[in-house]
Amino acid sequence: MPGLSLLDIARAVGGDLRGGSGDEGVSGVVVDSRKARQGDLFVALAGARTDGHAYLREVQQSGAVAALVLPDRGERPAGLPCIVVPDTLAALAALARFHLGRLSARVIGVTGSVGKTTAKDFLHCLLGGADEGVYAAPASYNSECGLPLAILGAPLATRLMVLEYGVNAPGEMDRLLAIARPHHTLITALTPVHLEGMGSLETIVAEKLLLAAATRSGGWVWVDAAVRAHVAEHALQWKARMVEHPPAPAVSGAPGAWQVEAQGLGLVELPVVAAHEIELALRCAQAARQLGVETTLLHRRLAALRRPVGRLEIHQLGGVTVLDDAYNASPAAMSSALQVLRTWPSAQRRMAVLGTMHELGPGAAKWHQLVGREAAEAGLDALFAVGAGGAWIARAAQEAGLPAWAADDVDAVATLLVPRLRDGDVVLLKASRSEKLERLLEPLRQGRPQPAPRSEESSG
Repeated sequence: MPGLSLLDIARAVGGDLRGGSGDEGVSGVVVDSRKARQGDLFVALAGARTDGHAYLREVQQSGAVAALVLPDRGERPAGLPCIVVPDTLAALAALARFHLGRLSARVIGVTGSVGKTTAKDFLHCLLGGADEGVYAAPASYNSECGLPLAILGAPLATRLMVLEYGVNAPGEMDRLLAIARPHHTLITALTPVHLEGMGSLETIVAEKLLLAAATRSGGWVWVDAAVRAHVAEHALQWKARMVEHPPAPAVSGAPGAWQVEAQGLGLVELPVVAAHEIELALRCAQAARQLGVETTLLHRRLAALRRPVGRLEIHQLGGVTVLDDAYNASPAAMSSALQVLRTWPSAQRRMAVLGTMHELGPGAAKWHQLVGREAAEAGLDALFAVGAGGAWIARAAQEAGLPAWAADDVDAVATLLVPRLRDGDVVLLKASRSEKLERLLEPLRQGRPQPAPRSEESSG
């Protein structure tokens, strides 16, 4: 966020600058005190678990040029200029709106129950990335705090900005739209997620589709057939034009090296793993074509796609293949990941480590039990489950005849899983982010799988 002084920022957010000359330049904005660097503005948010005002001295020592603070949060460090506002989260949003107004960028909004970050990264790549003036946040910045941070990271020369819009409860999308209204929208999927706050699929659909309804006249809303089935009555009110992407055609090849005959593109190579990733990549390519990207460039960029960290990343740990899909989980995402594991080629045995799916509300037990039954139907050889939700998953899997073990945490599940591994095994990791299943990668890396038993034909 170059080119702004503390006085510029104070005016943009309606704050009272206390300390400093006002001419100090700001290079970036952070809300995590651990990420504060020289020249940053630190926004002190008063959260449910911690209060950023408690870390003002630390950010000052890290080189922060100033802090955005509330008026009633105690003593401030001497020598640290502060911009005092009634609501730091609202001020962060106001600053993002101000910065967006400095740009001539068109906004592509991405929403949906799952796949937002993957779609955001795919679009960033297919549209040409920074070399073509395309900006997307480096992480899943999609909340009332994250969306402003994403916008504030955009260079002044940004031509296209790809933003995620994530919501957990009714009313949140309206607050995000007050910060940035999209010129175009891509909807990934509409499935049950965050039911604790949303309550029902109908509410999820209505809330997510507010992004499409806010899309500017002359823009596009890209959907697939599954999403279109939900939008009929809503789309009548949209100013933008809905574009439905056809189902993905038959594919050949193997996970990580698929070949697809895509409508309007011809034969393309896709370095993705799952069927839903193929469909999402092609939908993003369709969007890029409509935004002017030539077919030859799309072929090259499709072959270079990379998925975000923790989304079906393939790790070859000795003789064991690990599918790391541990970043987050919902019932629909669990089903998709189990389908990937079920169809994984050349696997000697297929195993899954599944954990709690959070924010499912009163129906949490039902959704976890469904996953356990789906795991059994997928023909897995073993299931290891983590956490309270994992216990429901394991019990349902056992009742359906699948060998399954439940553990309280990642360390406990590692002691169950690692000694049982053999060369040729494929292991899926999938749970909500807070379960931190990615911590299993190190014990799996250090473990020494047993050689696969020889078949009768080769035993002499």
